[in-house]
Amino acid sequence: MMKIKIYQINTGRDDERLAFMGLDEIEHYTNSKGIDSSIYDCVFDGEVECEGLEDVYQRFNIDHPDGYKGRSLSVSDVVEVVESEGVESGFFYCDNIGFSKVEFDPENAQALKDEKITVLMVEPGKKAYAKEIGTSLEELYRVLDCDCIQTFYPYQDLVVIVCDDEGKINGSKPNRAIYGEDGKMMDVICGKFFICDCSTERFKSLPDDMMQKYKKQFFMPERLVRINGEIMAIKYDPEREAVR
Repeated sequence: MMKIKIYQINTGRDDERLAFMGLDEIEHYTNSKGIDSSIYDCVFDGEVECEGLEDVYQRFNIDHPDGYKGRSLSVSDVVEVVESEGVESGFFYCDNIGFSKVEFDPENAQALKDEKITVLMVEPGKKAYAKEIGTSLEELYRVLDCDCIQTFYPYQDLVVIVCDDEGKINGSKPNRAIYGEDGKMMDVICGKFFICDCSTERFKSLPDDMMQKYKKQFFMPERLVRINGEIMAIKYDPEREAVR
């Protein structure tokens, strides 16, 4: 068991774009071996069943623990070992290869806030609508009613579809068809999904122009039917059907 904290660079404060750089790259770029802790957020503070830093790396890439608010552990992240039987206490930089012990001032880092973003929410049987959601993993799971999310990038725009990774096999209702740039159906999403901005490594609010574009595309719910051996999506108005 290890008691640790994890710090990740907040790209909003990363004016020199140091995120995902190894220590040698940072030294070459900034002419300094120092780590600027003021651009870091604390994204985890707790205990994990790990024996060493490599175990921590695997855990925070494969099976994120509850309460983790960051992205998968990567180069430029800093792991603080608070208590551990097998690893000395201190701050360890996730480098291109392994971890390197560094000087780091946690008092200059900030606690990661559960940011709110506005997304286009698309549910089976409902008209698409704008919704404000949090960005923690727990909040994303709650919004999508799932235990594992999947990201899908079918468009040239810097937007991402976030959906239930197991929607097609867990009995979720068919939702909307997804079409490629050539207009051909490329996939069908089952269960809820939302669309947001993906211009950075963190999910962001959908810009107004993209909100209008994709709201128009996904506004009406669809029925997926098979005609002459082909699956077709037929839009319908749920309010009119409710009157019937």
